[in-house]
Amino acid sequence: MKIAIIGSGFTGLAAGYKLSKEDHEVTVFEKDPHTGGLASSFPVGNDNLDSFYHHIFITDSYLLDLARELNLEDKINWYEPKNAIFLDNRLYPFTTPMDLLLFKPIGLLSRIRMGLLVLGSKYIKDYKPFENITAKEWIIKRSGRDAYDKVWGPLLKSKFDLDSDMVSGTWIWNKFKLRGSSRGKSKVKELLGYMDGGFAVLADTLAEKIRNKNGAFCLNTTVKEIRKTTEGKWEVITDNESKLFDRILFAAAPELLAKICPELPQDYKKSLETIKYKANLCLTLELTKSLSPYYWITISQKGLPFVLIIEHTNLVGLRNYGSRIVYLSRYIDASDPFYSASDEAIANSFLKGLKKIFPSFKEDMIIKATLNRARFAQPVSTLGYGERIPDIKTCESGLYLASMAQIYPEDRGLNYAIKLGYKAADIIIGG
Repeated sequence: MKIAIIGSGFTGLAAGYKLSKEDHEVTVFEKDPHTGGLASSFPVGNDNLDSFYHHIFITDSYLLDLARELNLEDKINWYEPKNAIFLDNRLYPFTTPMDLLLFKPIGLLSRIRMGLLVLGSKYIKDYKPFENITAKEWIIKRSGRDAYDKVWGPLLKSKFDLDSDMVSGTWIWNKFKLRGSSRGKSKVKELLGYMDGGFAVLADTLAEKIRNKNGAFCLNTTVKEIRKTTEGKWEVITDNESKLFDRILFAAAPELLAKICPELPQDYKKSLETIKYKANLCLTLELTKSLSPYYWITISQKGLPFVLIIEHTNLVGLRNYGSRIVYLSRYIDASDPFYSASDEAIANSFLKGLKKIFPSFKEDMIIKATLNRARFAQPVSTLGYGERIPDIKTCESGLYLASMAQIYPEDRGLNYAIKLGYKAADIIIGG
């Protein structure tokens, strides 16, 4: 078959790779000048760096198996992170069970209940009971109001902004399960993985494999419309041309599919448009000095313009970056005026907030600052979300949908994007 894939994130690339191995003719359309989606990279010093921060877990079997298959396994290294929470104008270590026991902002009983909640979650297999209870309700019931207000509530707020109180228990259960399973043989020390050269190396290799099987990439190409012909083919229309295909896999946000396919029934379009996403603002700083000993700092204190500080070089080392790498991240509604503010205004706001946490930070420590924006960064899984997820097979024969909104009950991530791409390819092959 001749198959069009719209979107070259890891889901689209994994699907294209599997389809091309089965000798289907794949053409990938991508609006950006590069493949990889949120896992793209940019040059820093004499190395490449992910545009948005990433790491993997020891349980990410789909990604690890794929890296092994592509002879990239040796490029993945494993590290022990040091994490912290910023609360009450100070940093608290928050990596090990002992850190939790010593976390004084909440009472001892709440700390114990928090630990049991996380550890117990990995043994829960059926997530359906969490579909109709909010994460907020479940956490307060299991670990207390204090633990929610000072730890878990800010975590939810950091991802879902104004919608945080309505996120289903399924999302936070899966986060607990993943974290509880990410520790090495010691069961105490967490291990996180990163790929030499960034995960764009994996994306580039997948693209190369697709090209080697007579696949093609149309980069810097926005798909304006897709239509079904009277002969049952699918027409992909761009600014420059139109091409015919037997099948289309749309590997981007569902609401974008509703906009470019006029033939879809109105009720189906509405169902796609109800799936809400948060946008992301990510400021990458190349610094002359380190800010702290921590890799991942969750901001639990109100009044700051970002919700996460990730000092990437505290996890993976200096490499060939020639600087200390820090990401500042905020999830936000795309309708919020701050999302559309100028790069300079966002950077100034973030830097002002950074000085409140690290008074010794000076702007002359900055070698370079780069702001990246992602309009569709985090699906919002509210109550009953599982019942609203669209199938990979759409209501139109020959048209398929695979987006991070369908990675459920797991949360988005490179590993599950690959898993979804494989699943979509199998469904397309099966008809």
